[in-house]
Parts: sequence; structure tokens; C-alpha cells
Amino acid sequence: MKLRAFGHRLIRPFARFLRQEEGSIIVEGTLLLPMLLWATFGLYVYWDAYKTHNTLQKATYSVADAYSRLQANATVPFANGIEDMMNYVIPRDENARLRVTSVIWSQARNRYEVTWSCSLDRVTMPALTTGDLANYAGKLPVVADAMTLLLVESRYDFTPVMDMGLDPLTFRVFVATPPRWAEIGFNSPQNCGL
Repeated sequence: MKLRAFGHRLIRPFARFLRQEEGSIIVEGTLLLPMLLWATFGLYVYWDAYKTHNTLQKATYSVADAYSRLQANATVPFANGIEDMMNYVIPRDENARLRVTSVIWSQARNRYEVTWSCSLDRVTMPALTTGDLANYAGKLPVVADAMTLLLVESRYDFTPVMDMGLDPLTFRVFVATPPRWAEIGFNSPQNCGL
């Protein structure tokens, strides 16, 4: 009996502590606040990455549409203006890299061939050659003989604003579109990116 009474005396303060509700909001808030802040900042970092990739996609499609509507030859000032527009749309410290290439399908040789290629960042995205197009075989559509396509590629190095489990990465967007009116030439594409 004495042992039982002794056990009740030991348990009674803990039972009283568990029934008390004063200060529980402060304790719960202190325990949950770090997790809520981590979740909020983490969601922001992933949302920012998604938003940046989505903006890069829209800008790349806009560039492809602008090139496809040309009724005259493209020029280096036009390409530089398009690149400036693209970097304006993506308001970050890093600049997007852009390469535009015109290719034609040769039924006789059973391959795409590069007509011209304008790379605005020659170091990381050199101008495409006909030999390079073998790497794009799965991305290019099937077209009729002598049909031309404009290939617009963009890359953007994304660095998260906080370290929340997302490493820096490079977004890549590739668009293949036919010209609207006729084959588009380029005056001096070798001067792109200089």
C-alpha cells in the first residue's frame, strides 16, 4: 500500500502538468515556427525556379515567333535586339544565352542541313553545324523535302536565392518552328555574338 501511495505522489505532479494549458500556445508556436519558416522559404525557392523556367520558355517561344514572321533577312542588330528583349523579360542578374539556327531537310541525303546559325554566346553555345544536328534527331519533326525550320535554343543559369535543397541548375529550352512566309536568310551570321 505504501508503495502505491508513493507512486501516486510521484505521478501527481506530472498529471497536473499535463492538464495545465497556460502557456501552451507559446510553447507550440516556438516548436512550430522554425518548421513553418523553413516550409515558407522552401516553397518560395521552388516557386522562383518554376517561374524563371516558365518565363524562359515564354521568352524563347516569343523569339521563335519573331524570327518566323520575318519577311526579310535577319541581321546582327536584329539578333542583338531580340537578345536584349529576352534579357529584359527575364529580370535577373544572369543573362539568357540564345542561338538561332535555320535548317533545311534534304530528302536526297536523308538529313537536316544547317543553312545559317547565329549564336549570341559563342563560348557556351557555339554556332551549330550540320554535323551537330545528329544530336538533335529526336527533337526535330518530320517535314517535307526542302522545308526549312528555325531552331531557337536558350539557356539560363539559375541560382536559388537561398540554400533550401535546390542546387544551381541550367534551364534549357528548344523550339523548332517553320518560317511563316519563306526561307529566312541571315546577313553575316558569323558576326553574331561579337
